[in-house]
Amino acid sequence: MRWTEFAVREARQTLKDWEARVGTLQPPLAVEDLADLLYLLALDVTDDLPSTLAGRLFAEQRIIEVRRNDPPRRQRFTIAHEIGHYRLHVVAEQVQLVSYACSEKMIVDSEGMEQSNVTLHEKPLPGFIVPSEPAGLQVSEQELRRREIEANAFAAELLMPAELVEQAVDRYGKDVAGLADHFEVSRQAMQYRLEKLLLLPRAGPQRSLFEAL
Repeated sequence: MRWTEFAVREARQTLKDWEARVGTLQPPLAVEDLADLLYLLALDVTDDLPSTLAGRLFAEQRIIEVRRNDPPRRQRFTIAHEIGHYRLHVVAEQVQLVSYACSEKMIVDSEGMEQSNVTLHEKPLPGFIVPSEPAGLQVSEQELRRREIEANAFAAELLMPAELVEQAVDRYGKDVAGLADHFEVSRQAMQYRLEKLLLLPRAGPQRSLFEAL
């Protein structure tokens, strides 16, 4: 199974679980509520992240940190990306004592990545106590790359479900800005999504979601 197939399947299951809780899905997804109510993940919008990081997940403490000065729509994608790490790489792979620190270049709505700028930690946040110290984690560059690609694919499907995007295109047309507003994502993210779903021709080489629009 390709990495993204697993991630998309898990995102769709997450959406089914959310729909069972809140009723019929309508964009935009309440991603903060989903993180809280489905996965008990608390959100911390903070000024304390290093400038190179867009988001960070502390799995043991169930905390997602998001950079405060990012635009709200970029924050939404970062939150969805970190939920993806939790669902795919904590719940599915049963790795609890792990945190993910994700740079903005890692969070892209694409199967590829420009470079590997994720850091995997086994230490908890200061002030938190864990039952025992975990063994040092040895994770290959290829494994880190897989996890980041999966988290990006999960986030894209969570915020812009293929079925709902196709319905919106049928109803509103292929206006990227209008569709981005409808799903509350960046225009860059929506452009990528439409290209990925073959609803628009690919415009050019991959770019970061965090580039200026």
